[in-house]
Amino acid sequence: MVRPSLTLLAVAVLLALGLAWITLTWGGSGAPLTAAPNQNAELMELTGTTARLSGQTHLRTAVAYAQAVYAANQDPDRPGAVLLVRDDDPAAAIAATRLQQVPVNAPMLFVTDGGTRVPDATMDELLRLNPKGVMVDNNVQVYLAGKIPESVQQQVEKAGFRVRRLFAENAVALAEELDEFLAVLKSNHSEEILIAATQAIDYAFAGATWNAHHGSALAFVTPDGVPPETRRMLRRRAPSRAYLYLFAPPNVVSASVAAELSRYGHIQRIPGTTPQEMAVRWAAYRDEGRRLGWWIGERARRIGWGITEPGHNAILANPADWREVVPTSVLSHLGKHAFLLLTNPDGTLPASVRAYLQLLKPARTHPSQQIFNFGWIAGQGVPAATARQFSDLLRVAEPSAPAP
Repeated sequence: MVRPSLTLLAVAVLLALGLAWITLTWGGSGAPLTAAPNQNAELMELTGTTARLSGQTHLRTAVAYAQAVYAANQDPDRPGAVLLVRDDDPAAAIAATRLQQVPVNAPMLFVTDGGTRVPDATMDELLRLNPKGVMVDNNVQVYLAGKIPESVQQQVEKAGFRVRRLFAENAVALAEELDEFLAVLKSNHSEEILIAATQAIDYAFAGATWNAHHGSALAFVTPDGVPPETRRMLRRRAPSRAYLYLFAPPNVVSASVAAELSRYGHIQRIPGTTPQEMAVRWAAYRDEGRRLGWWIGERARRIGWGITEPGHNAILANPADWREVVPTSVLSHLGKHAFLLLTNPDGTLPASVRAYLQLLKPARTHPSQQIFNFGWIAGQGVPAATARQFSDLLRVAEPSAPAP
């Protein structure tokens, strides 16, 4: 016969263990955000359907994106790692966006002075985020991607972080380096590969944010055609044939180069004659078909946002400064999982974007069934007038008055 006193003792021990586990798991793991309701109010420009994320510099704008996703007050709010890239190498930053997906789970911040210095804004945010470490990569907390010297690794390690440096002389070589590294982490090469052109990198902005969301591979073509690094990447998919998605119009990457790529897999050119139009087409694009993988771990091939109805979230950015555009990829990776739209370089809203947002505009219905859109306005490159127009296009449509 079990004694009541032993039963009560066992219950008390279990309760104590449970409370200890909760305390250890949910205890404070980082300094709280020091934002006040009126902090940077002139930069936020909040409306019912949009919010601007911005800082006084591109460094602090990237920090604002990270803070929108990672509160870093508890373990579940902290990233696995932080990705550092050079602020003068847009192609390398685009290649590195695939690191932001799981299992790494990282926001993107910048190093400056030709990749030789960790600025205060970046270091302060590193310390606030206090990344947990990537379990499948020896708990690495910071990744340096691109042509970043060992001295930067030493700066970050001196701050107490475990660092992995993924060094490459250029973006084309970095894409291959990242492909091999992630193939080891994920035990597979991705069969979905986005192709960007180094000579017109702004066409690939929308694909870069998708990569942070989905984790597809990314490779480059150059003005000289298909470089050896990209050829090696594509050959590694054999005997499977990869699915290639080309982010460049024919006047940037010729039909002959596309035909050369088709030797390694099935290729589709994303429609659009401008970066703005291509971003719109990619937001609505969806490709589904043959299942990928082998019998174990087999999954359907499904690539592209495929958004053609209301109830979604968008990012609006000005491509004139890539440093405000590419780090928005973290807003596609987590949080509202937003797709990217682009203004014209002068900050105005292209006709293609306006037409697409009209398609997504929610109709007024019963409050219990109402669907809403939301938009992030990225950086300072989007003028206030354009931001208001963007907000109006996202807002729920009001019913029209009946005809007299």
